[in-house]
Amino acid sequence: MDARKQAMGTAATLVALALLMLASLWLRWPAFVQGGFVSHDVAGMLYNAMVLDAGGLPYVDTLELKAPGSFWLARAFAGPEGRDIARFQVFANLWALGSLAAVAAVAWRSWGRLASVVAAGLYGLHDAFLDSMDANYVTWANLPQILAFGLGIEAWRSQSPRWRPTLWLAAGAAAGCAALCKRPDGVVLVVLLAMGARAQAQASSEARRASWREPAWVLAGFCLAHLPLAALYLGRGELGALLDGYVVNRWGLRYVNAKLAGSASAPGSGSGVGEGLLASAHFLGLPLALAAFAGAAALPKHTAASEAERRELAWVLAWLGATLFAASLGLRFYKGYFLACAAPACLAAAAPWGLWGRRCRAHWVPRVVASALALGLVLRCGLLLDAERRSRARAHDTGGRRIAAHLIEHGEPGDRVWVWGWHLWDVYPLTGQLSASRVYKSLGILSQPNDDTWRRPSTPLRFVETEHAQTLLDDLERTRPRFIVLGSTVPRREFGALQTFLRAHYRLDRSAPRIGRVQFWRRLDDSWVDAEHGIADMPRISR
Repeated sequence: MDARKQAMGTAATLVALALLMLASLWLRWPAFVQGGFVSHDVAGMLYNAMVLDAGGLPYVDTLELKAPGSFWLARAFAGPEGRDIARFQVFANLWALGSLAAVAAVAWRSWGRLASVVAAGLYGLHDAFLDSMDANYVTWANLPQILAFGLGIEAWRSQSPRWRPTLWLAAGAAAGCAALCKRPDGVVLVVLLAMGARAQAQASSEARRASWREPAWVLAGFCLAHLPLAALYLGRGELGALLDGYVVNRWGLRYVNAKLAGSASAPGSGSGVGEGLLASAHFLGLPLALAAFAGAAALPKHTAASEAERRELAWVLAWLGATLFAASLGLRFYKGYFLACAAPACLAAAAPWGLWGRRCRAHWVPRVVASALALGLVLRCGLLLDAERRSRARAHDTGGRRIAAHLIEHGEPGDRVWVWGWHLWDVYPLTGQLSASRVYKSLGILSQPNDDTWRRPSTPLRFVETEHAQTLLDDLERTRPRFIVLGSTVPRREFGALQTFLRAHYRLDRSAPRIGRVQFWRRLDDSWVDAEHGIADMPRISR
Protein backbone atom coordinates (compact mmCIF):
# COMPACT_ATOMS: atom_id res chain seq x y z
CA MET A 1 0.00 0.00 0.00
CA ASP A 2 2.82 2.41 0.88
CA ALA A 3 4.50 1.72 -2.46
CA ARG A 4 1.22 2.38 -4.25
CA LYS A 5 0.70 5.67 -2.40
CA GLN A 6 4.28 6.62 -3.20
CA ALA A 7 3.73 5.95 -6.90
CA MET A 8 0.48 7.91 -6.91
CA GLY A 9 2.16 10.82 -5.14
CA THR A 10 5.00 10.80 -7.65
CA ALA A 11 2.56 10.70 -10.57
CA ALA A 12 0.53 13.58 -9.14
CA THR A 13 3.71 15.63 -8.66
CA LEU A 14 4.82 15.00 -12.23
CA VAL A 15 1.39 16.04 -13.52
CA ALA A 16 1.51 19.23 -11.43
CA LEU A 17 4.99 20.06 -12.72
CA ALA A 18 3.92 19.37 -16.30
CA LEU A 19 1.01 21.80 -15.86
CA LEU A 20 3.39 24.43 -14.49
CA MET A 21 5.65 23.94 -17.49
CA LEU A 22 2.68 24.34 -19.83
CA ALA A 23 1.62 27.50 -18.00
CA SER A 24 5.13 28.92 -18.38
CA LEU A 25 5.10 27.95 -22.04
CA TRP A 26 1.81 29.80 -22.50
CA LEU A 27 3.25 32.90 -20.81
CA ARG A 28 6.27 32.77 -23.08
CA TRP A 29 4.36 31.94 -26.25
CA PRO A 30 4.67 35.42 -27.81
CA ALA A 31 8.45 34.93 -27.85
CA PHE A 32 7.97 31.79 -29.95
CA VAL A 33 5.99 33.61 -32.65
CA GLN A 34 6.82 37.35 -32.48
CA GLY A 35 10.52 36.96 -33.22
CA GLY A 36 11.79 40.50 -32.74
CA PHE A 37 14.42 42.24 -30.65
CA VAL A 38 13.38 43.42 -27.20
CA SER A 39 16.79 43.98 -25.65
CA HIS A 40 19.42 45.52 -27.89
CA ASP A 41 22.05 43.63 -25.88
CA VAL A 42 20.83 40.55 -27.74
CA ALA A 43 21.73 42.25 -31.00
CA GLY A 44 25.26 42.49 -29.62
CA MET A 45 25.28 38.71 -29.16
CA LEU A 46 24.15 38.13 -32.72
CA TYR A 47 26.68 40.60 -34.03
CA ASN A 48 29.50 38.65 -32.40
CA ALA A 49 28.01 35.48 -33.87
CA MET A 50 28.23 37.16 -37.29
CA VAL A 51 31.88 37.99 -36.61
CA LEU A 52 32.52 34.34 -35.72
CA ASP A 53 30.76 33.26 -38.90
CA ALA A 54 33.07 35.57 -40.87
CA GLY A 55 36.14 33.98 -39.27
CA GLY A 56 36.79 36.68 -36.69
CA LEU A 57 37.00 36.64 -32.91
CA PRO A 58 35.32 38.74 -30.23
CA TYR A 59 37.81 40.94 -28.33
CA VAL A 60 40.07 40.81 -31.39
CA ASP A 61 37.81 42.04 -34.19
CA THR A 62 35.36 43.77 -31.84
CA LEU A 63 35.80 46.01 -28.85
CA GLU A 64 33.62 43.92 -26.56
CA LEU A 65 32.61 44.42 -22.94
CA LYS A 66 30.48 41.31 -22.33
CA ALA A 67 31.33 37.71 -21.46
CA PRO A 68 31.74 35.52 -24.55
CA GLY A 69 29.66 32.40 -23.88
CA SER A 70 26.44 33.71 -25.38
CA PHE A 71 28.29 34.66 -28.60
CA TRP A 72 28.96 31.01 -29.31
CA LEU A 73 25.41 30.09 -28.28
CA ALA A 74 24.14 32.62 -30.80
CA ARG A 75 26.45 31.13 -33.40
CA ALA A 76 24.92 27.71 -32.69
CA PHE A 77 21.25 28.70 -32.28
CA ALA A 78 20.67 31.82 -34.40
CA GLY A 79 20.72 30.24 -37.83
CA PRO A 80 23.46 29.60 -40.40
CA GLU A 81 24.81 33.16 -40.29
CA GLY A 82 24.20 33.68 -36.58
CA ARG A 83 21.69 36.52 -37.06
CA ASP A 84 18.19 34.98 -36.98
CA ILE A 85 16.62 36.59 -33.90
CA ALA A 86 13.34 34.65 -34.23
CA ARG A 87 15.15 31.32 -34.09
CA PHE A 88 17.39 32.53 -31.26
CA GLN A 89 14.33 33.56 -29.23
CA VAL A 90 12.83 30.10 -29.52
CA PHE A 91 15.97 28.40 -28.22
CA ALA A 92 16.30 30.99 -25.44
CA ASN A 93 12.82 30.30 -24.16
CA LEU A 94 13.33 26.54 -24.31
CA TRP A 95 16.54 27.15 -22.35
CA ALA A 96 14.55 29.17 -19.79
CA LEU A 97 12.02 26.34 -19.45
CA GLY A 98 15.01 24.11 -18.71
CA SER A 99 15.87 26.45 -15.81
CA LEU A 100 12.36 25.97 -14.44
CA ALA A 101 12.77 22.20 -14.66
CA ALA A 102 16.17 22.45 -12.94
CA VAL A 103 14.66 24.40 -10.02
CA ALA A 104 11.98 21.73 -9.64
CA ALA A 105 14.58 18.94 -9.75
CA VAL A 106 16.85 20.53 -7.12
CA ALA A 107 13.87 21.21 -4.83
CA TRP A 108 12.65 17.62 -5.22
CA ARG A 109 16.06 16.23 -4.32
CA SER A 110 16.39 18.57 -1.34
CA TRP A 111 12.93 18.91 0.16
CA GLY A 112 10.66 16.38 -1.55
CA ARG A 113 7.81 16.24 -4.06
CA LEU A 114 5.55 18.96 -2.66
CA ALA A 115 8.48 21.34 -2.34
CA SER A 116 9.33 20.85 -6.01
CA VAL A 117 5.83 22.01 -6.98
CA VAL A 118 6.01 25.02 -4.63
CA ALA A 119 9.50 26.01 -5.83
CA ALA A 120 8.60 25.59 -9.50
CA GLY A 121 5.35 27.52 -9.06
CA LEU A 122 7.09 30.41 -7.30
CA TYR A 123 9.89 30.46 -9.85
CA GLY A 124 7.40 30.39 -12.73
CA LEU A 125 5.69 33.45 -11.25
CA HIS A 126 8.92 35.45 -11.54
CA ASP A 127 11.28 34.20 -14.24
CA ALA A 128 9.26 35.14 -17.33
CA PHE A 129 8.88 38.66 -15.96
CA LEU A 130 12.48 39.10 -14.83
CA ASP A 131 14.04 37.98 -18.12
CA SER A 132 11.34 39.69 -20.23
CA MET A 133 10.96 36.46 -22.25
CA ASP A 134 14.03 37.52 -24.20
CA ALA A 135 17.39 35.95 -25.07
CA ASN A 136 19.52 38.16 -22.86
CA TYR A 137 22.69 37.21 -20.98
CA VAL A 138 20.80 36.50 -17.76
CA THR A 139 18.69 33.84 -19.48
CA TRP A 140 21.67 31.87 -20.77
CA ALA A 141 23.64 32.12 -17.50
CA ASN A 142 20.82 31.06 -15.21
CA LEU A 143 20.48 27.40 -16.20
CA PRO A 144 24.17 26.47 -15.72
CA GLN A 145 24.20 28.37 -12.42
CA ILE A 146 21.25 26.35 -11.09
CA LEU A 147 22.85 23.13 -12.32
CA ALA A 148 26.12 24.12 -10.63
CA PHE A 149 24.45 24.49 -7.26
CA GLY A 150 22.40 21.31 -7.71
CA LEU A 151 25.52 19.31 -8.55
CA GLY A 152 27.30 20.88 -5.58
CA ILE A 153 24.54 19.73 -3.23
CA GLU A 154 24.74 16.24 -4.72
CA ALA A 155 28.50 16.23 -4.13
CA TRP A 156 27.95 17.48 -0.56
CA ARG A 157 25.58 14.58 0.12
CA SER A 158 27.55 11.90 -1.69
CA GLN A 159 29.41 9.32 0.38
CA SER A 160 31.01 7.68 -2.62
CA PRO A 161 34.75 8.39 -2.93
CA ARG A 162 34.42 7.42 -6.59
CA TRP A 163 31.61 9.77 -7.61
CA ARG A 164 32.16 12.68 -5.27
CA PRO A 165 35.15 14.16 -7.16
CA THR A 166 33.23 13.82 -10.42
CA LEU A 167 30.29 15.71 -8.97
CA TRP A 168 32.53 18.52 -7.66
CA LEU A 169 34.23 18.70 -11.06
CA ALA A 170 30.88 18.87 -12.86
CA ALA A 171 29.63 21.55 -10.45
CA GLY A 172 32.70 23.68 -11.10
CA ALA A 173 32.32 23.22 -14.87
CA ALA A 174 28.69 24.35 -14.71
CA ALA A 175 29.76 27.41 -12.67
CA GLY A 176 32.33 28.13 -15.39
CA CYS A 177 29.63 27.99 -18.04
CA ALA A 178 27.50 30.43 -16.01
CA ALA A 179 30.44 32.85 -15.77
CA LEU A 180 31.08 32.51 -19.50
CA CYS A 181 27.52 33.66 -20.19
CA LYS A 182 27.45 36.42 -17.55
CA ARG A 183 30.39 37.11 -15.25
CA PRO A 184 28.40 37.98 -12.06
CA ASP A 185 26.61 34.61 -12.23
CA GLY A 186 29.97 32.96 -11.70
CA VAL A 187 29.58 33.99 -8.04
CA VAL A 188 28.13 30.52 -7.46
CA LEU A 189 31.75 29.33 -7.64
CA VAL A 190 32.43 31.01 -4.28
CA VAL A 191 29.56 29.06 -2.71
CA LEU A 192 30.81 25.80 -4.22
CA LEU A 193 34.34 26.40 -2.92
CA ALA A 194 32.96 27.07 0.55
CA MET A 195 30.89 23.89 0.37
CA GLY A 196 33.93 21.87 -0.64
CA ALA A 197 36.07 23.38 2.12
CA ARG A 198 33.35 22.75 4.69
CA ALA A 199 32.96 19.17 3.53
CA GLN A 200 36.70 18.78 4.06
CA ALA A 201 36.53 20.24 7.55
CA GLN A 202 33.74 17.86 8.57
CA ALA A 203 35.54 14.74 7.31
CA SER A 204 37.30 12.36 9.66
CA SER A 205 41.04 12.77 10.00
CA GLU A 206 41.61 9.76 7.75
CA ALA A 207 39.16 10.95 5.10
CA ARG A 208 40.40 14.55 5.42
CA ARG A 209 43.73 13.60 3.91
CA ALA A 210 41.89 12.65 0.70
CA SER A 211 39.13 15.29 0.79
CA TRP A 212 41.40 18.34 0.74
CA ARG A 213 41.17 18.02 -3.00
CA GLU A 214 37.44 18.84 -3.12
CA PRO A 215 37.80 22.62 -3.57
CA ALA A 216 40.54 21.87 -6.09
CA TRP A 217 38.12 19.68 -8.06
CA VAL A 218 35.66 22.58 -8.18
CA LEU A 219 38.35 24.95 -9.45
CA ALA A 220 39.50 22.37 -11.97
CA GLY A 221 35.96 22.07 -13.34
CA PHE A 222 35.67 25.87 -13.55
CA CYS A 223 38.91 26.06 -15.53
CA LEU A 224 37.90 23.09 -17.66
CA ALA A 225 34.81 24.97 -18.87
CA HIS A 226 37.12 27.73 -20.12
CA LEU A 227 39.63 25.41 -21.75
CA PRO A 228 38.06 25.14 -25.26
CA LEU A 229 37.80 28.92 -25.54
CA ALA A 230 41.33 29.45 -24.29
CA ALA A 231 42.63 26.84 -26.73
CA LEU A 232 40.85 28.56 -29.64
CA TYR A 233 42.36 31.95 -28.84
CA LEU A 234 45.77 30.42 -28.14
CA GLY A 235 45.67 28.68 -31.50
CA ARG A 236 45.01 32.04 -33.19
CA GLY A 237 47.79 33.69 -31.19
CA GLU A 238 45.26 35.92 -29.41
CA LEU A 239 45.12 34.53 -25.87
CA GLY A 240 46.06 37.99 -24.57
CA ALA A 241 42.94 39.47 -26.16
CA LEU A 242 40.75 36.93 -24.34
CA LEU A 243 42.46 37.60 -21.02
CA ASP A 244 42.22 41.35 -21.48
CA GLY A 245 38.63 41.39 -22.72
CA TYR A 246 37.04 38.68 -20.61
CA VAL A 247 39.17 37.98 -17.55
CA VAL A 248 40.48 41.45 -16.72
CA ASN A 249 38.00 43.59 -18.69
CA ARG A 250 39.22 47.05 -17.76
CA TRP A 251 36.06 48.70 -19.11
CA GLY A 252 33.86 46.68 -16.75
CA LEU A 253 36.11 47.48 -13.78
CA ARG A 254 36.02 51.17 -14.65
CA TYR A 255 32.24 51.05 -14.82
CA VAL A 256 31.85 49.42 -11.40
CA ASN A 257 34.42 51.71 -9.80
CA ALA A 258 32.78 54.80 -11.27
CA LYS A 259 29.35 53.74 -10.05
CA LEU A 260 30.63 52.97 -6.55
CA ALA A 261 32.56 56.24 -6.39
CA GLY A 262 29.52 58.17 -7.57
CA SER A 263 27.34 56.54 -4.92
CA ALA A 264 29.88 57.22 -2.18
CA SER A 265 30.20 60.90 -3.10
CA ALA A 266 26.47 61.44 -3.46
CA PRO A 267 24.41 62.90 -0.60
CA GLY A 268 23.32 60.05 1.65
CA SER A 269 25.93 57.53 0.55
CA GLY A 270 23.85 54.70 1.99
CA SER A 271 21.29 55.19 -0.76
CA GLY A 272 22.73 52.22 -2.65
CA VAL A 273 21.79 49.89 0.18
CA GLY A 274 18.33 51.36 0.38
CA GLU A 275 17.82 51.10 -3.37
CA GLY A 276 18.96 47.48 -3.28
CA LEU A 277 16.51 46.61 -0.51
CA LEU A 278 13.67 48.33 -2.32
CA ALA A 279 14.50 46.63 -5.61
CA SER A 280 14.80 43.21 -3.94
CA ALA A 281 11.41 43.66 -2.27
CA HIS A 282 9.87 44.90 -5.53
CA PHE A 283 11.08 42.07 -7.74
CA LEU A 284 11.31 39.15 -5.28
CA GLY A 285 9.16 40.17 -2.33
CA LEU A 286 7.11 36.96 -2.27
CA PRO A 287 9.88 34.32 -2.34
CA LEU A 288 12.13 36.40 -0.08
CA ALA A 289 9.39 36.69 2.57
CA LEU A 290 8.67 32.96 2.38
CA ALA A 291 12.40 32.18 2.49
CA ALA A 292 12.76 34.34 5.61
CA PHE A 293 9.91 32.42 7.24
CA ALA A 294 11.56 29.10 6.38
CA GLY A 295 14.92 30.32 7.68
CA ALA A 296 13.42 31.42 11.00
CA ALA A 297 11.56 28.12 11.34
CA ALA A 298 14.81 26.20 10.82
CA LEU A 299 16.64 27.85 13.72
CA PRO A 300 18.10 25.39 16.28
CA LYS A 301 15.38 26.15 18.84
CA HIS A 302 12.88 24.63 16.43
CA THR A 303 12.71 20.92 15.61
CA ALA A 304 10.92 21.16 12.26
CA ALA A 305 14.19 20.72 10.35
CA SER A 306 16.90 18.15 10.92
CA GLU A 307 20.54 19.15 11.26
CA ALA A 308 21.27 17.98 7.70
CA GLU A 309 18.32 19.95 6.34
CA ARG A 310 19.44 23.08 8.20
CA ARG A 311 22.89 22.79 6.67
CA GLU A 312 21.46 22.47 3.17
CA LEU A 313 19.18 25.46 3.76
CA ALA A 314 22.24 27.41 4.92
CA TRP A 315 23.93 26.73 1.58
CA VAL A 316 20.81 27.81 -0.32
CA LEU A 317 20.74 31.04 1.68
CA ALA A 318 24.46 31.56 1.07
CA TRP A 319 23.80 31.16 -2.66
CA LEU A 320 20.94 33.65 -2.38
CA GLY A 321 23.16 36.16 -0.58
CA ALA A 322 25.89 35.77 -3.20
CA THR A 323 23.47 36.37 -6.08
CA LEU A 324 21.95 39.41 -4.35
CA PHE A 325 25.46 40.82 -3.99
CA ALA A 326 26.17 40.15 -7.68
CA ALA A 327 22.88 41.81 -8.66
CA SER A 328 24.01 44.93 -6.79
CA LEU A 329 27.23 45.47 -8.74
CA GLY A 330 26.95 48.77 -10.53
CA LEU A 331 24.07 49.85 -8.26
CA ARG A 332 21.56 49.81 -11.10
CA PHE A 333 19.37 47.00 -9.72
CA TYR A 334 17.82 46.32 -13.10
CA LYS A 335 15.18 43.61 -12.95
CA GLY A 336 17.06 41.15 -15.14
CA TYR A 337 19.89 41.05 -12.61
CA PHE A 338 17.49 39.52 -10.08
CA LEU A 339 16.74 36.49 -12.25
CA ALA A 340 19.82 34.79 -10.78
CA CYS A 341 18.41 35.44 -7.28
CA ALA A 342 15.02 33.91 -8.04
CA ALA A 343 16.14 30.27 -8.02
CA PRO A 344 17.75 30.22 -4.53
CA ALA A 345 14.94 32.38 -3.11
CA CYS A 346 12.28 29.99 -4.41
CA LEU A 347 14.22 26.93 -3.23
CA ALA A 348 14.48 28.35 0.29
CA ALA A 349 10.82 29.36 0.25
CA ALA A 350 9.79 25.78 -0.63
CA ALA A 351 11.40 24.19 2.46
CA PRO A 352 8.87 21.71 3.94
CA TRP A 353 8.82 23.48 7.30
CA GLY A 354 8.09 26.82 5.59
CA LEU A 355 4.76 28.62 5.45
CA TRP A 356 3.38 26.39 2.71
CA GLY A 357 5.18 23.20 3.75
CA ARG A 358 3.71 20.08 5.32
CA ARG A 359 5.92 20.46 8.39
CA CYS A 360 5.00 24.05 9.16
CA ARG A 361 4.44 24.31 12.93
CA ALA A 362 2.99 27.80 13.05
CA HIS A 363 -0.48 28.18 14.57
CA TRP A 364 -3.18 28.05 11.94
CA VAL A 365 -4.46 31.59 12.60
CA PRO A 366 -1.21 33.48 11.80
CA ARG A 367 -0.53 30.95 9.07
CA VAL A 368 -3.83 31.78 7.37
CA VAL A 369 -3.20 35.53 7.73
CA ALA A 370 0.33 35.22 6.33
CA SER A 371 -0.91 33.04 3.46
CA ALA A 372 -3.60 35.60 2.60
CA LEU A 373 -0.97 38.33 2.40
CA ALA A 374 1.24 36.05 0.31
CA LEU A 375 -1.62 35.27 -2.05
CA GLY A 376 -2.00 39.01 -2.60
CA LEU A 377 1.61 39.04 -3.80
CA VAL A 378 0.82 36.05 -6.02
CA LEU A 379 -1.98 38.08 -7.63
CA ARG A 380 0.45 40.99 -8.14
CA CYS A 381 2.90 38.62 -9.86
CA GLY A 382 0.13 37.44 -12.14
CA LEU A 383 -0.71 41.01 -13.16
CA LEU A 384 2.95 41.74 -13.90
CA LEU A 385 3.22 38.59 -16.01
CA ASP A 386 0.08 39.48 -17.94
CA ALA A 387 1.45 42.94 -18.73
CA GLU A 388 4.78 41.41 -19.75
CA ARG A 389 3.08 38.91 -22.03
CA ARG A 390 1.10 41.64 -23.77
CA SER A 391 4.22 43.77 -24.10
CA ARG A 392 6.19 40.89 -25.59
CA ALA A 393 3.44 40.26 -28.13
CA ARG A 394 4.17 43.69 -29.63
CA ALA A 395 7.09 44.32 -31.94
CA HIS A 396 9.74 46.50 -30.30
CA ASP A 397 12.19 46.73 -33.18
CA THR A 398 10.13 48.31 -35.96
CA GLY A 399 12.51 51.28 -36.17
CA GLY A 400 15.52 49.01 -36.62
CA ARG A 401 13.69 47.01 -39.28
CA ARG A 402 12.81 50.16 -41.25
CA ILE A 403 16.43 51.29 -41.10
CA ALA A 404 17.62 47.85 -42.19
CA ALA A 405 15.16 47.77 -45.09
CA HIS A 406 16.50 51.09 -46.40
CA LEU A 407 20.13 49.99 -46.12
CA ILE A 408 19.43 46.70 -47.90
CA GLU A 409 17.45 48.43 -50.67
CA HIS A 410 20.23 50.92 -51.40
CA GLY A 411 23.21 48.70 -50.66
CA GLU A 412 25.03 45.74 -52.10
CA PRO A 413 26.11 42.35 -50.70
CA GLY A 414 29.25 42.66 -48.62
CA ASP A 415 28.57 46.24 -47.55
CA ARG A 416 29.58 47.38 -44.11
CA VAL A 417 27.73 49.90 -41.98
CA TRP A 418 28.42 51.79 -38.79
CA VAL A 419 25.68 52.85 -36.36
CA TRP A 420 25.91 54.99 -33.28
CA GLY A 421 23.23 54.39 -30.70
CA TRP A 422 22.29 51.52 -28.39
CA HIS A 423 18.84 51.17 -29.98
CA LEU A 424 20.46 50.79 -33.43
CA TRP A 425 22.54 47.66 -32.74
CA ASP A 426 19.67 45.61 -34.19
CA VAL A 427 20.64 46.94 -37.63
CA TYR A 428 23.72 44.72 -37.83
CA PRO A 429 21.93 41.34 -37.66
CA LEU A 430 18.84 42.65 -39.46
CA THR A 431 20.92 43.67 -42.48
CA GLY A 432 23.63 41.02 -42.20
CA GLN A 433 26.19 43.83 -42.55
CA LEU A 434 29.26 43.87 -40.34
CA SER A 435 30.40 47.03 -38.60
CA ALA A 436 32.87 49.24 -40.44
CA SER A 437 34.78 49.57 -37.16
CA ARG A 438 35.75 47.30 -34.32
CA VAL A 439 34.03 49.93 -32.14
CA TYR A 440 30.54 48.72 -32.98
CA LYS A 441 29.16 49.65 -29.55
CA SER A 442 29.11 53.11 -28.03
CA LEU A 443 27.91 52.93 -24.43
CA GLY A 444 30.86 53.21 -22.08
CA ILE A 445 33.19 53.72 -25.05
CA LEU A 446 32.11 56.88 -26.91
CA SER A 447 29.72 57.99 -24.17
CA GLN A 448 29.26 57.38 -20.48
CA PRO A 449 28.03 53.93 -19.42
CA ASN A 450 24.36 53.34 -18.78
CA ASP A 451 23.45 55.17 -15.59
CA ASP A 452 19.77 54.32 -15.41
CA THR A 453 18.48 52.27 -12.49
CA TRP A 454 15.42 50.14 -11.93
CA ARG A 455 13.48 53.33 -11.09
CA ARG A 456 15.26 56.18 -12.89
CA PRO A 457 15.90 56.71 -16.62
CA SER A 458 19.34 57.43 -18.03
CA THR A 459 20.73 60.92 -18.09
CA PRO A 460 21.28 62.46 -21.56
CA LEU A 461 24.28 60.95 -23.32
CA ARG A 462 27.49 62.94 -23.47
CA PHE A 463 30.52 62.29 -25.64
CA VAL A 464 33.56 60.95 -23.78
CA GLU A 465 36.94 61.46 -25.42
CA THR A 466 38.94 58.22 -25.19
CA GLU A 467 41.57 56.44 -27.23
CA HIS A 468 38.75 54.53 -28.91
CA ALA A 469 37.38 57.66 -30.58
CA GLN A 470 40.53 57.81 -32.70
CA THR A 471 40.32 54.05 -33.31
CA LEU A 472 36.83 54.58 -34.69
CA LEU A 473 37.91 57.42 -36.96
CA ASP A 474 40.86 55.43 -38.30
CA ASP A 475 38.60 52.45 -39.04
CA LEU A 476 35.99 54.60 -40.80
CA GLU A 477 38.67 56.34 -42.86
CA ARG A 478 39.93 52.96 -44.01
CA THR A 479 36.67 51.14 -44.66
CA ARG A 480 34.41 54.03 -45.75
CA PRO A 481 31.06 52.25 -45.31
CA ARG A 482 28.25 53.13 -47.68
CA PHE A 483 26.05 54.28 -44.76
CA ILE A 484 26.66 55.69 -41.30
CA VAL A 485 23.53 55.92 -39.14
CA LEU A 486 23.38 58.16 -36.08
CA GLY A 487 20.69 57.66 -33.48
CA SER A 488 18.28 60.24 -32.14
CA THR A 489 19.86 60.56 -28.70
CA VAL A 490 23.60 60.32 -29.40
CA PRO A 491 25.74 63.44 -28.72
CA ARG A 492 26.87 63.75 -32.33
CA ARG A 493 27.58 67.49 -32.15
CA GLU A 494 30.03 66.92 -29.29
CA PHE A 495 32.10 64.52 -31.42
CA GLY A 496 33.56 67.23 -33.64
CA ALA A 497 36.08 65.01 -35.44
CA LEU A 498 33.31 62.68 -36.57
CA GLN A 499 31.24 65.61 -37.81
CA THR A 500 34.21 66.85 -39.82
CA PHE A 501 34.73 63.39 -41.33
CA LEU A 502 31.06 63.10 -42.29
CA ARG A 503 30.93 66.52 -43.95
CA ALA A 504 34.03 65.70 -45.96
CA HIS A 505 33.01 62.28 -47.25
CA TYR A 506 29.23 61.87 -46.75
CA ARG A 507 25.92 63.59 -47.32
CA LEU A 508 22.61 63.34 -45.50
CA ASP A 509 20.32 60.87 -47.25
CA ARG A 510 17.02 62.71 -47.67
CA SER A 511 15.33 59.64 -49.14
CA ALA A 512 15.72 57.69 -45.90
CA PRO A 513 12.66 57.00 -43.74
CA ARG A 514 11.96 59.53 -40.99
CA ILE A 515 12.47 57.79 -37.65
CA GLY A 516 12.65 60.37 -34.91
CA ARG A 517 15.89 62.34 -35.30
CA VAL A 518 17.86 59.42 -36.77
CA GLN A 519 20.33 60.58 -39.41
CA PHE A 520 21.38 58.55 -42.46
CA TRP A 521 24.74 59.65 -43.84
CA ARG A 522 25.47 58.23 -47.30
CA ARG A 523 28.93 58.13 -48.86
CA LEU A 524 29.44 60.78 -51.53
CA ASP A 525 30.87 58.28 -54.00
CA ASP A 526 28.93 55.03 -53.78
CA SER A 527 31.31 53.42 -56.26
CA TRP A 528 34.21 53.61 -53.79
CA VAL A 529 35.11 50.07 -52.78
CA ASP A 530 37.97 48.72 -50.68
CA ALA A 531 38.19 45.05 -51.56
CA GLU A 532 40.58 44.37 -48.68
CA HIS A 533 38.56 45.39 -45.66
CA GLY A 534 37.59 41.87 -44.57
CA ILE A 535 37.67 40.61 -41.00
CA ALA A 536 41.11 39.10 -41.38
CA ASP A 537 42.59 42.42 -42.54
CA MET A 538 40.94 44.70 -39.98
CA PRO A 539 43.40 46.26 -37.51
CA ARG A 540 43.29 44.54 -34.14
CA ILE A 541 42.13 46.05 -30.87
CA SER A 542 45.00 47.79 -29.11
CA ARG A 543 45.72 46.22 -25.75
